[in-house]
Amino acid sequence: MEKKVLGFWIKVPCTNNIGSCTYQNICQDWATACPGFFAKFGIPCTCPIPASTYTIPDLTGDVDATLPPDASGDFRVFADLLSGSAGQLGCLQFEIGLGG
Repeated sequence: MEKKVLGFWIKVPCTNNIGSCTYQNICQDWATACPGFFAKFGIPCTCPIPASTYTIPDLTGDVDATLPPDASGDFRVFADLLSGSAGQLGCLQFEIGLGG
């Protein structure tokens, strides 16, 4: 994960499982997060996710909470999904803007 600061992309350190982190069992987290958001775009919520290209259209939404100052700004996320025996299983890339 990177945050745009003064026009430069700066790596966000992993803090409380948010930021540039390594997760050991992403399928468990995916099964929890997916149905509430990704399923409506036709993205499977079980592992393994079938090989394909999945697209989510540009979205705008409101966050019903006060964000800490560090959470506001432009972010980009790159994720590689890896398996010890099979190597790279997939990847994910997105950008998000938070705050005013």
